[in-house]
Amino acid sequence: DQFIVKGFHIDLRIQAMTMNALKKFADELADFGINTLVMEWEATYPYEEHATISNKLAYTRDEVSSFIAYCERLGIDVIPLQQCFGHVEYILRHDRYSDLKEDRKDISQLCPLKREGDSLLFTALFSDLASLHRSEYIHIGGDETYLLGHCPDCALKAASEGKSKLFVDYMKMMCDIVISLGKKPVMWADILLKYPEAAAELPPETV
Repeated sequence: DQFIVKGFHIDLRIQAMTMNALKKFADELADFGINTLVMEWEATYPYEEHATISNKLAYTRDEVSSFIAYCERLGIDVIPLQQCFGHVEYILRHDRYSDLKEDRKDISQLCPLKREGDSLLFTALFSDLASLHRSEYIHIGGDETYLLGHCPDCALKAASEGKSKLFVDYMKMMCDIVISLGKKPVMWADILLKYPEAAAELPPETV
């Protein structure tokens, strides 16, 4: 009872659940005292502007809205998790986004120096999520960016300014997009714990 936020992370990357199964699971979580659900919809989310990303198992927008409302009636805040750096295979597998890759042969990670393309894409995706999710938070991922500093341009920046600066400059841009939408950005801590030097440059709203 000492924790205000009692959260659970559902990751639909590997296995999708029917909407009925999700609601039954939410019932169980509420019974356990869970009051926050971090939903990593991945390609099951029904994107509007970037519908290419959504897969054949994607829910409808009405289903997503219905699930969020159902969780709220159970006292559960639904926070969407939109990966914006690593774990973006479901985005980079499409030719439309190929130019954003950190490595030509690897679809797991975006290049943080393709700032214009990255900004346009994630402004659209975060805005879409904000339109259906009433939570004050958007989770922007940022974990396990194992290719950090991999491409020649990123390697140069990492060598001159450090991997922490390379990571934080990009994540700050993502945080600023979320804040501009009236939301608070949440991110995983593993890379900051490994490369903490520039962490203080993130916006103070960042969790």
